[in-house]
Amino acid sequence: MQKFIVAAALFAASITGAKAADVVVQEPVAAYDWSGVYVGANIGWSQLKSDWHDINDDWGGDTYKAGSDGILLGGVLGYNVQLTNNVVLGIEGDLAYTSTKRSFDAPGYGNVELVNNMDVFGTLRGRVGYAMDRFMPYLTGGLAVAHFKHQWTEDNDPTDSWPNFGGTKAGWALGGGFEYAFADNWTAKAEYLHANFGNVTSMNEDGFRMKVDRSVNTVRFGINYKF
Repeated sequence: MQKFIVAAALFAASITGAKAADVVVQEPVAAYDWSGVYVGANIGWSQLKSDWHDINDDWGGDTYKAGSDGILLGGVLGYNVQLTNNVVLGIEGDLAYTSTKRSFDAPGYGNVELVNNMDVFGTLRGRVGYAMDRFMPYLTGGLAVAHFKHQWTEDNDPTDSWPNFGGTKAGWALGGGFEYAFADNWTAKAEYLHANFGNVTSMNEDGFRMKVDRSVNTVRFGINYKF
């Protein structure tokens, strides 16, 4: 009887072991790692808002609000570090060409041609994101640089005009967006930025001063390759 019990136990153990050997052990899937250098390209829309102030009451001391918008197309270079708590810290630089320009007659100010252009827009920003595996929302902010052209031309009074006084100016940018890794080395993102460039003042030949306040809004979509 004891021999029978031992034999039965050994037989049951062999069957259990065989079944256990057939079980495939599933390894846990590792979360996506955002760390690394990346390069990319983006396309979107940019808007230049400008308020023209008549400082010396040349044409009534009024403020003329002008705006222009256009396409933005550029490239980006960045670096991310993902911490153990899924916070992602990064730095990103970008430079873009924009078709944000407008030339038109200023309504109510006589025969005046106004030019309001921005042809280059770039930033150097820090980023703070939170990795939810392959999806990452983030906030961003830092330095902004742009090249402007502002021009106020009175055909009937050339000396009471302001020629090009835009130039390259630095300011600040803040915004946010989200990024999604659709492949191991490829991500896509959508981003909004608001940039402020303060004001610029110019004096014409008649001694009158014009001040222009500038701000920029951009919405862009990009694709990045992570090394």
